[in-house]
Amino acid sequence: MSPIAERFGDVVRLTVNAERSDSPVIELSVTELRHLLASAERDLVNFPALAADWASRLPDHCPAVTTALARALDLPAPAIPPEP
Repeated sequence: MSPIAERFGDVVRLTVNAERSDSPVIELSVTELRHLLASAERDLVNFPALAADWASRLPDHCPAVTTALARALDLPAPAIPPEP
């Protein structure tokens, strides 16, 4: 598989597999792509805190789970919520 991203003026073309003529292609504006990428980044940054909140229901595993997720996403580990 050989994905490719190309820019044509204000349009970005994302091709799943450039080696195939029948590969799926997505075309969107540069502005729309920037908004989508910023949204994905926000979701990834917020995910460890949401996961820590969920993992707090398993207090024996919470620190290990949140640390592993942060490491996997290359993000700082969130503060672990206090036990109820």
